[in-house]
Amino acid sequence: MSRRADLFWRYWEKFGILAILVVALVVFAILTPSILTIGNLLNVMARSAIVGIPALGMTFAICSGGFDLSVGSIVGLSTCVWASALPAVGLIPATLLTLAVGAVCGLLNGLAITKLKIVTFVATLSMSMVFRGVALVYTDGAKQMINRSEHPEAKFFSQSVNVFGQPVQLTQMLMLVAVFAAGYLLYRYTRFGVYTRSVGSHEVSARTSGIRVDRTLILVFVLTGATAAMSALITASQLMQGAATLGVGFELEVITATILGGTSLAGGRGNIWGSLMAAVMLTLTRNGLNLLGLSDEYQRLAIGVILLLALAISGIQELTKEARQ
Repeated sequence: MSRRADLFWRYWEKFGILAILVVALVVFAILTPSILTIGNLLNVMARSAIVGIPALGMTFAICSGGFDLSVGSIVGLSTCVWASALPAVGLIPATLLTLAVGAVCGLLNGLAITKLKIVTFVATLSMSMVFRGVALVYTDGAKQMINRSEHPEAKFFSQSVNVFGQPVQLTQMLMLVAVFAAGYLLYRYTRFGVYTRSVGSHEVSARTSGIRVDRTLILVFVLTGATAAMSALITASQLMQGAATLGVGFELEVITATILGGTSLAGGRGNIWGSLMAAVMLTLTRNGLNLLGLSDEYQRLAIGVILLLALAISGIQELTKEARQ
């Protein structure tokens, strides 16, 4: 039985999310066949960037033994910064400023955890309120609207091209693929990736072996903050606005994609491509429910159920491992 369980979980880690994605696609194809059009599937892939890119950062965070509950607030703050800065300084400076803001937010999270020794849950939850508060003060509670006719470049991160006669958001898709390719190389083939897995597996042993644990954790949260800011660029570009209220509850969707993709809540093991497929699956779920005419409340309910499913699978896997030891 033990060998069968080992074999099952080994295959589940590699192909579990792919199986779930295929099942979801088949179910929605039966309920609403229009979901299978090439244009729609390409747009599902493109829209996955909003959840997928920060899920990459969250993969590193959870793999290191922590997580980041401030992702949604970083998205809200970053949209405000980009929307207000773009008319004043232009696309490239505003984009760089926004990414810097996200990275600084991550840096503050990392410093609170490593230097102030605050528990990750408390640190990132507290910082979430701080970042949301900063966004509200910065905007005085008002939305930062972008005039499309005066600043057409604001649509850069959400612009579409015609594919098979349907508009497809190509920029988002390219961002998603590029970020995950870079993230995979970073996770798999760099010292930073090795250190992240080592810290998540056993922090004390990592310190004993000479790994600079605090530095690694700080860099992990900087990466998480930067990827959240990338998601904010796409969100603000789509909505042509920034708002402090954007991203409320978003961190749970990002964590759902990460756990469902096969990253262990116990730390030490991540699944980069699994996080990507899970983000696509969540976006496909939203898309399918939209095509069925179901409201956002039903979509949130579905995401919540999927999160419970992901946590249950992760918990069962860890219990199975403990039983074998």
